[in-house]
Amino acid sequence: MNTRVLRTELRRSIAPWATLAILVVAFGFLYSFSGPWSKAPLAWDENWVPAARWSRFLLVFLVPIAIGAGVIQGMRDSRSGMAELLTTMPRPGWHRAAKLAGALGGLLVLGYLLIFAVGAVQVIFSGAFFTFGWLPIVVVGGLAMLAGAWIGLGIGRLLPHPLTAPAVAVATFVIILVMQIGGSQGSVLVGAVPAWASSLSPAMDVTNDPFLTTASRVDLGQGVWLAGLAATGFLLLAARSKRSKALSVVPVLVAVAVALPILPSTYAEAKAVDPRATTMVCDGPVCVPRMLERDLARIAGPGKEALRLLETLPDPPVRVAALNRWLDYDEMPPRAADTVYVDLVDWSIRSVLNSDDMTRTLVAGAGTPTCYTLHGGDRTFMDELTARSITSSWFLGEWQMLSGSWLSEDTKNEVARKWETFRALPPEVQRERIIAQRKAGLTCQGNQLDILLGGAR
Repeated sequence: MNTRVLRTELRRSIAPWATLAILVVAFGFLYSFSGPWSKAPLAWDENWVPAARWSRFLLVFLVPIAIGAGVIQGMRDSRSGMAELLTTMPRPGWHRAAKLAGALGGLLVLGYLLIFAVGAVQVIFSGAFFTFGWLPIVVVGGLAMLAGAWIGLGIGRLLPHPLTAPAVAVATFVIILVMQIGGSQGSVLVGAVPAWASSLSPAMDVTNDPFLTTASRVDLGQGVWLAGLAATGFLLLAARSKRSKALSVVPVLVAVAVALPILPSTYAEAKAVDPRATTMVCDGPVCVPRMLERDLARIAGPGKEALRLLETLPDPPVRVAALNRWLDYDEMPPRAADTVYVDLVDWSIRSVLNSDDMTRTLVAGAGTPTCYTLHGGDRTFMDELTARSITSSWFLGEWQMLSGSWLSEDTKNEVARKWETFRALPPEVQRERIIAQRKAGLTCQGNQLDILLGGAR
C-alpha cells in the first residue's frame, strides 16, 4: 500500500517535471556555455572534486527551482478545497506528508545526483586519480535539494497564494546569488557579506583552484543548517494546528544556533588543500602534482629538452616542477635557481603542452618565470614579453614570439627588429647577456630587455 501511494504521488505530483527542469537547466548551462567548467584542469568532467564543486555551483539555479516546485505542490490541498476535510482525518498528518515529501524531495535529490554522476562517469574514463574529497560536497548538495523541496512544501501549505511560488523562488535566487558573489575573490561584496553568512549558502563560487576542497567544518555546519531547514519544512507541511505550525520553526532555529559556531569566520578558513592532490609525482627531473598526473607524459619530453638546453649556463636548473597551488591574479610566481617552475593551471600554457612551444615556454627567461602580473599595453610587461621571446628564440635558434596573437602587426614587427638587434651581437656577448637576464629573472631586479640589448632600443 505504501509503495503504491508513493508511486501515485510520483505520477500525480510536480516531482517528475521539477526534476526534468533541473536537469535541463544544469546540462543546458554546462554544455551550452563556455567557461572554466569546460576547460582543463578545472573542467567538471575531468577530476572528481571539480565535478562535485561545479555541481554545487549550479545550486544557485537549482535550489530556487526546488523551492518553487515545493511551494506549488504544497498548495495542492488548498487549491482542491480539501484542506479542512483532511484535518478531520484521524490519521496523523505526517503520514500523508511523508509520501508527498518523499516523492518530491527524493526525485529532486536523484536528479541532482544524476548531474554529478554524468560528470563522474566521464572522470572515470579520463583516468583522473581518485579521491573521496568529492563525497561531502555532493552529500551537502543533495541535502540542499531536499531542504529546498521540503521548505517549499511547508511554505506552500502555510501561504497558499498564486504569487507565493514565483516570489519565493526569485527571493531564494537573489539571496543565494548575493551570498555566492560575496564569497568570490575580488568581489565588492566580500566585505559586506560575512564569511559565516556566505557559508550558509548551498551554492559554491566559481571553481578556480583544482587543489582545493571544502573545509570539514564548512561541510558539517552546512549539513546541520540544511537538515534543520528540511525538518522545519516537513513539520510545516504536516502541521494541523496553529501551535504545531509555530513550533515548526524550532528545528531551523536550533540548527542555525548549532551551525554558526562551527562555520568559519573568514573566507580562508572555509577552504582546505587536498593533500593527495598536491603530492608530487615525477618522471625523472620533471614533476607535477598528482591532480595533474595525466599531464606528466605531455610535459616530460619538453621539460627534459628544456633542461638540456639550459645546462649550458652556469648554475643551471636541474628539475622542472609544475606548481601545486593556484596563484592569485596579482601574485608573482615562485622562483628558484635549481628549478624551472611552470603553472599548468594557466590555460595559455596548457595550450602548448607536448610541443616545441612548451619547450620554448620553459626556456623563456632562461628558465625563470615572469616577474610581472600586469597584462595589456603595460610597457614593462611588453618589455619582459619581448625579452623572454628573445631568450627562448636564442636557445632554440629560431625567432618566434612566445605569445601575442593579440598584438598589432606594427608591434610584432618592432619586437622582431629587437630580436635582430640582439642576434647581431657577437655570440659571446649574447651568452653573457642571457646569463645576466637569468640573474635578473631570479631576483626580478632590472629591466630584462635593457639587459639583453644593452640599452639599444
